Amino acid sequence: MRALVAAAIVLGLATTAAADPDRLDYVARVLDATQALGATGRANLERDLYSAARTECRTTPPAVACLTEVAHRACKNDDRCELAADAAVTNLRAANDWVDQATRAGLVRASTDYRVALAAELHKRFAALAAELVVVDAPTPAAAIDRLCATRDRVVHACRAGDPACVPSLPWSRCVAALVWYVGGAR
Repeated sequence: MRALVAAAIVLGLATTAAADPDRLDYVARVLDATQALGATGRANLERDLYSAARTECRTTPPAVACLTEVAHRACKNDDRCELAADAAVTNLRAANDWVDQATRAGLVRASTDYRVALAAELHKRFAALAAELVVVDAPTPAAAIDRLCATRDRVVHACRAGDPACVPSLPWSRCVAALVWYVGGAR
């Protein structure tokens, strides 16, 4: 009986961890688009989206519809840019979940450019998540990102405020966006 239960659990985990081909294709395309922007293009897109979100969307976090329109305008109908913007927009909306209020307040007090300071803090946190990719066995970086994000939060990860090395539990989309932005910038 125990062997049967163990086999059922293993089969259930394997089924859950199997990548949906459309989802995996999407991750690969977003990763490719993010890499294609290069460091300058990524920084410009991130800056433009952040600035437009503050001046046009005027909510915290910015409304999805507003950010979608802002990204569409910023990318000027460039499909690859819009794919990369998907990750940037997701990260922008999730920034308050990644960086707690006390840390954000410290960034405001200690920096002359909050956006740059927040981007640096997010980069550190995304790096901590990216470190988890080391143990993922997958044939491509996109497959590793998808597999990690689909399986990592079977157990809830709670973090103490201000702990930049702790990566909280994340929905698949936020996990993928963070990793695509980090990995896409590391190449």
